[in-house]
Amino acid sequence: MPIFEYKCNLCEKDFERLVFLGEENNIACPECKNKDVFKKMSASSFMGNSIGKCATSSPKGFS
Repeated sequence: MPIFEYKCNLCEKDFERLVFLGEENNIACPECKNKDVFKKMSASSFMGNSIGKCATSSPKGFS
């Protein structure tokens, strides 16, 4: 059950929504009730610190 970010194409309000399976096509703007919304691309919040360590360090002997 991921939380997605949306933007309304009518009133331009940004909002988040917890989306259950099967509800992807039934999202409406909480401000104006318009269903013409688009899903925004957002960064994940579960990356943690291990990605930074792996990406910035190199094996010994490589530079």
